[in-house]
Amino acid sequence: MATDVQKRSTLFGLAGLIGTLGISAPTKGRANELFKTPEQRALKAELVLQIHVELGDTEDMGMSAEGHRINYPIVGGHFSGRGLKGKVIPGGADMSVERSDGVTMINALYRLKTDEGDTIIIDNAGVWRPNETGLKKLQSGAQLLAEDYYCLTTPKFKTSSGKHNWLTQNIFVGTIDDVGEHAVLIGCYLMNQIG
Repeated sequence: MATDVQKRSTLFGLAGLIGTLGISAPTKGRANELFKTPEQRALKAELVLQIHVELGDTEDMGMSAEGHRINYPIVGGHFSGRGLKGKVIPGGADMSVERSDGVTMINALYRLKTDEGDTIIIDNAGVWRPNETGLKKLQSGAQLLAEDYYCLTTPKFKTSSGKHNWLTQNIFVGTIDDVGEHAVLIGCYLMNQIG
């Protein structure tokens, strides 16, 4: 509470200082130019990286306090995208947890090696959940299609300084598509502000 009071006092003090300097407060029209509402701002997703991930045999790790944990070992693969391409380094994992409400929390951590020899760490967390149609298919044992579930991730990257550092300076949204019994295709979309 004391912190809130201190912050408020500082803000009021700054407002008084601005007034004594003869700087006028922004008018309503000017404020609208400076501060956009969510309705006025648009986001654009640009596909900048695709990662073909090869998976090993699924490892059932049993029930935990969070839910049913399953490891999907990452054993290789390849990637390409904006200014980079290379291989997926074996040894990563997706330690997903299926909660009691049917939502699966994705938690993948692995490394990429560019053709130039740079290592990029990707920490890709997200959510997978079936929609109503998907739930019915799961109950009947039918195969799910992409439109039967929601699956999005928020990939975060760690790189050395230099050419690929832009990966650490932006927000990304990821998709996951099955491309085989032991492979998935990860799409990484750079989120851009428009307006």
